Amino acid sequence: MTIFLFTLAVLLMLSIPLGLAIWLRRRFAVPWLLFCLGMLTFVGSQTYHIPLNNWLTDLGVIGEVSPDAPNLLRTAVILGLSAGISETLARVLGYWFLFRRNLAERFEDGVLVGLGHGGIEAMIIGGVFLAGSLSSLWAIRNVDLTTLGMTAAEMTAVSEQLAAITETPWVVFAGVIERLIAITLHVTISVLVWRAFKTRQVWPVLLGAALHAFLDATAVYAAQFLDAIWIELILLAIALPGAIWLWRSWPAPTRTESGLGWMDELRLWGTAVTHELTLQWRTRRALVMVAVFVLFGLASPLIAKFTPELLRNTPGAEQFAGLIPEPTSADAVSQYIRNLTQFGFVLVILLGMGAVAGEKSNGTAAIILSKPLPRWAFLLSKFAAQGVVYFVALLLGTLATYYYTLVLFEPLAFGPFLFGGFLLWLWTLVYTAVTLLGSTLGKSTGGAAGLALLGAILLLILGSVPQVASFFPGALVGWASQLGLPGDVPFSGAALAANGVLILVFLVTAVALFEHQEI
Repeated sequence: MTIFLFTLAVLLMLSIPLGLAIWLRRRFAVPWLLFCLGMLTFVGSQTYHIPLNNWLTDLGVIGEVSPDAPNLLRTAVILGLSAGISETLARVLGYWFLFRRNLAERFEDGVLVGLGHGGIEAMIIGGVFLAGSLSSLWAIRNVDLTTLGMTAAEMTAVSEQLAAITETPWVVFAGVIERLIAITLHVTISVLVWRAFKTRQVWPVLLGAALHAFLDATAVYAAQFLDAIWIELILLAIALPGAIWLWRSWPAPTRTESGLGWMDELRLWGTAVTHELTLQWRTRRALVMVAVFVLFGLASPLIAKFTPELLRNTPGAEQFAGLIPEPTSADAVSQYIRNLTQFGFVLVILLGMGAVAGEKSNGTAAIILSKPLPRWAFLLSKFAAQGVVYFVALLLGTLATYYYTLVLFEPLAFGPFLFGGFLLWLWTLVYTAVTLLGSTLGKSTGGAAGLALLGAILLLILGSVPQVASFFPGALVGWASQLGLPGDVPFSGAALAANGVLILVFLVTAVALFEHQEI
């Protein structure tokens, strides 16, 4: 039950911001670009907010956060001010960019920027960090904490957290409520900053920063003395006036006539997916991809098994054969993972680089979009079709690896190894989304390939940074390489959630940019 409730909470934190944005877009003609800019303002603010907090901590201005800390109130106030000032400054820069280009003239535009800002925060803090925390705690639930080298305070805190997730797992939904309150606050502040630009007044910006600082400081201070339910009630009381102001200020003339119903749009998307799958089959791209992945699956155990013998029978290489230990099933799995990671993302780029750019350059996109097909459906149908092809290819490749490893070595644990194949599929989806974004940006297939390759390299570089490596696709590969082999492998919820967020961000950005392009 604990796993189910926490999984549901994580999924809610990932999906609620997108659901609210979709509702707003269906009711009002607001572009996804504003949601993306809202996400950018939050992420951008953290590039100096976090170093600022670290610097203030080193100076001793920010102290310990605990019930008996001597300067808890001062610490809470400073933490609130640093968050409020940092994020409000990023909002100001974002609206400066939008107003210079006349992209945020309406009230609901400010609402969507706020949903993007608060939405990505909910996805990262509420979704990724919650999944990571649960994974870490669940891994030590049956471990003697005294053997982990913790201090008495740390052991008490961890014990309380373990008791909470096992005895009252429903409390996790207090975090969902907290994220909803935070999103409400971010929308309120975003509209205040929007109003400041619209009316050319400074006081809404100052009010927004003060409101943000007050709520964050209250949350830090109250969390040391009150139960979760009381903290949420206090935060709700702070955010409620802003929500009422938004409701009362919402201008009715911004409403637009609805176009296709959401069921009609979904049916059109399903039709587009079927068309894309048919195209993948007729052009033999799907068949080639499946054949390559199955070849990887069949060849990897063979290479691992017979490489020492090949060296022994190769003139001049006999001395190297003795340096290679006796191959095992771990070598077969490692060879399979290595083949996929070395060539997999290149194949993904080759298959997807012309998905949008190619159809824009040859005029096919203009013909298709002249029909009542939403642009999001056109774009996401390509992602879905490629995802289906990769799923089938990886499933067959994983089963081939399992079978040949069973024949040549000792058997692998089937369930965990199959789950490793799912992780590799998710890994390919991240690069598929990056390639789709590059194809949307590119004016030609070659340009799209270059942009997709640049995005893939950037992900690889970020995945090599130890501090953030667990949030990028490489973490999925490292996790998958251990599954099916003897020994316990810890569950990495943070890697799953973080890469899910990456996929969502890349797809939303691609749709946002595609909406503004002239076809």
